[in-house]
Amino acid sequence: MADSTHDDLTYEQMLLTRSALQGAPAKAREWLLDRSAVVLIARLEASGPMSVGELAEAFGLDISTVHRQVATAMRAGLIERITDPHGGAARKHRPTAEGLRRFHAEMDARAESFRTATADWTENEVATFTALMRRFNQGLEELRGQPWPRP
Repeated sequence: MADSTHDDLTYEQMLLTRSALQGAPAKAREWLLDRSAVVLIARLEASGPMSVGELAEAFGLDISTVHRQVATAMRAGLIERITDPHGGAARKHRPTAEGLRRFHAEMDARAESFRTATADWTENEVATFTALMRRFNQGLEELRGQPWPRP
């Protein structure tokens, strides 16, 4: 028997992801960061410099996939390769100043879209929705064994 409540949750999450990836209308900005760049920069900002292998493990993705994503972000000037600050042999990656600037501008544009979408919500409704979304995300992270560092 289908669980319509969870089917509805699945569908709404798909739509939320679509909306979040779109952020503010593209015409409102001269550029738009793609999903992989946003997630890479967010993780590097939260965790500090990481190797491609560490990123692949953190995301639960194939190392070749993450390598392509990192290479694309590097070509765009969003991420740079550095020596391991702790003296390890593997090269690490960190966001560039431009990468951080564009990441924060992207997040600000998304936040503005969300503020507009929830303009008729109370502050308590927004806080409750955020808490539930965080709980949902943490549940998924626990299932995957891949917790996301939060500020």
